Amino acid sequence: MDLRFIIVGLILISASSYSFEKCPAGSTNCSTTTLGKLEYIWGQEEKDGQSRILLNGKEIFKSDSSQIGWDQDGWFYSDDKKMGGMSKFVVYYDLNEPRQITKDLYLYRAYRIFDFSGEEVVISNEFYPHEVWNIDIEWASWGKKNAVIAFKDGSRFKYENGHVTMIDDGSETGESE
Repeated sequence: MDLRFIIVGLILISASSYSFEKCPAGSTNCSTTTLGKLEYIWGQEEKDGQSRILLNGKEIFKSDSSQIGWDQDGWFYSDDKKMGGMSKFVVYYDLNEPRQITKDLYLYRAYRIFDFSGEEVVISNEFYPHEVWNIDIEWASWGKKNAVIAFKDGSRFKYENGHVTMIDDGSETGESE
């Protein structure tokens, strides 16, 4: 009888320590996806200034940016409707050097969609709102095969098969300033 209590106790301790697992040293934040554990490493804390994302300890993305992370305002899709099983979500990164888009327009933050719904991670092309200065995501509509992401400037993007395309620049909605 005592052996059963000990075994159950060890199982409970193991399960609770796993669910409250801390990020490894050097990681800024962590999250769980359907393919495993993601670690975000901010470039501002690295000698080379590069932000990184690791999946199960292996680097899957690197950018010349000071900060990187997933947009935690609910802009993710989960097949099981729980955050622990995220299968698609928007990742942002703040560039170390602003990138000139047009004569008067500079990009300071860019976005990508990370898709964990298959056997391997798919990272989309880079995208950013039409009005590229500090515009937040307003809403996202997620589906198993595609998604639409809308920014507060009225620009909208469609994600499908690993690729993001602008479907509306927001200029006709009157939301652009």
